[in-house]
Amino acid sequence: MLATAQMSAGVCPQRSEHVQARKVGRDTLLVHLLLKQYHVLNHIAGRIWDLADGKRSDGDIAAEIAEEFNVDRTIVGDDVASTLQTLTDLRLIELKVPS
Repeated sequence: MLATAQMSAGVCPQRSEHVQARKVGRDTLLVHLLLKQYHVLNHIAGRIWDLADGKRSDGDIAAEIAEEFNVDRTIVGDDVASTLQTLTDLRLIELKVPS
């Protein structure tokens, strides 16, 4: 498991190319094609998934979530990092060093 500090150190979460996503109401359904697993994300975790484009750091994603949901950045930072860590552990996102 990567520590939050390691995630912030110049890497950007990116959605795995082996995962397909579909919006179902406010939720996001993810299907990992290779692992043959599916996961359902609530609307906030789904938005974090959407923002994991390989260009934004976890801090950038937290700032955007804070702005969109009108919440203090310091409050959402740990939650965003935890969500990204879980998505990484499930192999739904990968950590990319931006070029």
